[in-house]
Amino acid sequence: MLVTLLSWLYIAAICLIIGIIVNVALSKLIPTPSFSGEHHFGITGIIVTGIVTLTVYAEFFSIVYKIGALCHGIVLLAAILGAFFFRKDIKAVFDQMHGNVTVNKLIIYVGIILTAAFFTSNGKFHTDTGIYHAQAIRMLEEYGVLKGLGNLQLHFAYNSSYLALCALFTLSFILPFPLHTMTGFFMVVFSIYAADGLFDIKSHKRHGGDLARIAILIYSFTNLTGLQSPATDYGTMFMTLYILCAWITYTEERKYTEDRDNDIAFYGYLSVLAIFTVSMKLSAALIVVIAVLPAAKLLKERRFKDFWCFIAVGFFSFLPFMIRNVILSGYLFYPVASIDLFNVVWKIPADYMKVDADQIKVWGRCLFDVRRVDEGITSWFPIWWENKQHYEVMLIYSQLVGAILTAILLAFRIKEKKLDMAMVLFYAALYLNIIMWLFTAPFIRYGLAFLLLLPLCAVGDVLDIVVSKRGIVLGVFAALVLINFCSWVDNYFMDDMVFLKHNLMAGHYVVPVPFDEGTMTTVDMDGLTVYVAGIDEINSYYANPGSCYDFMVERTELIGDSIKEGFKPRQ
Repeated sequence: MLVTLLSWLYIAAICLIIGIIVNVALSKLIPTPSFSGEHHFGITGIIVTGIVTLTVYAEFFSIVYKIGALCHGIVLLAAILGAFFFRKDIKAVFDQMHGNVTVNKLIIYVGIILTAAFFTSNGKFHTDTGIYHAQAIRMLEEYGVLKGLGNLQLHFAYNSSYLALCALFTLSFILPFPLHTMTGFFMVVFSIYAADGLFDIKSHKRHGGDLARIAILIYSFTNLTGLQSPATDYGTMFMTLYILCAWITYTEERKYTEDRDNDIAFYGYLSVLAIFTVSMKLSAALIVVIAVLPAAKLLKERRFKDFWCFIAVGFFSFLPFMIRNVILSGYLFYPVASIDLFNVVWKIPADYMKVDADQIKVWGRCLFDVRRVDEGITSWFPIWWENKQHYEVMLIYSQLVGAILTAILLAFRIKEKKLDMAMVLFYAALYLNIIMWLFTAPFIRYGLAFLLLLPLCAVGDVLDIVVSKRGIVLGVFAALVLINFCSWVDNYFMDDMVFLKHNLMAGHYVVPVPFDEGTMTTVDMDGLTVYVAGIDEINSYYANPGSCYDFMVERTELIGDSIKEGFKPRQ
């Protein structure tokens, strides 16, 4: 726990300084949101700016070199120089934070931090961390992005910018063990953001944003036992929850007479974050629909320079993801067969990619047989539904109630002439992502942020109508949503308590639990020793290069004489 806490302090300091530098730089190019005042992003927004900047930096760096001592050293040097040259800005941030913190808030913050530190330092890793997350991070540290790495194991082609960020802060080049504390850091940052906003609930005119904050806390609570894993799902969902929570909060609380620049700055900033978040995982792709609002505002006001500058910033944040996709797999987006633009020697064969894409679909639908991938929803949905646990069924039921509430809300807003396009796009993002999730790979964890937000925000949004119009029917629907969530919370509360009981005396109060080490054998690939996981499918961080599957290794060969030249399909 001690090392985990120190790592968070270090990460937070660097993200804060880098965030301030980048915000000042961007303010010369585009309208940027204020980090103080009535409607502001505050310290969370600065840290998120730093997170995104460092992630994009690490991605670009990995294209030309490994994410190791040099990569991190440049970041540290930039942070030290930034701390000196921007010391007044940093002081202003801390002065504002000091004025906002009360004793009650501090108790909650400390509770969140210590809880997250315990769970981040203990327990077992996510299955996918053993299969490929840990090994992918190690490969980034040792080699950067390798050509055709997806041939060695198809999972390595599941490119995620989040893994580059994790690699930047393992600090394995200086510590005797690699850190894996980034997911816990995300939980702390966004949970404190959510809890802080709830302290002001009485002053809020509407409460969709408050329920979005509760969605963040529920997600944190749900994934406590996985905080030690650098899992791409967790990072993506946390970022998604933050973006959409900030969006609905600002929309509900802003004054309609405010300067238009403020709207464009806020919505434009969140839209850039949305574009970046797609690089963390494609399962959040349709969140970018919110970018329609600032784009339309800029075009309507004929602010073409600002429009293209926002486009450039968003594209730049997404560019390294696309480049890395091509390097890893030969495709712009893997495993999307419909976009096939490149013919490189390391390209993953189309047949392999199709099987991989089909497996994702059929496993998500609980069919477990790629031959059934083309079955219609009437065939697979009953099977999928039957395989859901009670608390998952209740979560799905809450989507139906949430849909009814949003339909009523839409009708009411139109009747009262209070329809806000920002809210329309907010709910459109939720619905579109849920639909995409259902028809592609409906694992609950892939779409959990959207599944939490839709019913909860709908409840928060109707509260003012229930009170002002005495809407008994709406109140009943809202109560149904909250009742459905009782089962979800109860299930994960029991999981967390069992985890706490089993790990309380595990001894990880100084150094966090190490990555899992499985039983691995070795295979010779043209003179290169490749490690292959055993039946436990633990592709250990500590043995590289590694693969979980010997049949994938057998159908792969080196492009040249060394691993640095990458891999290609065996001829």
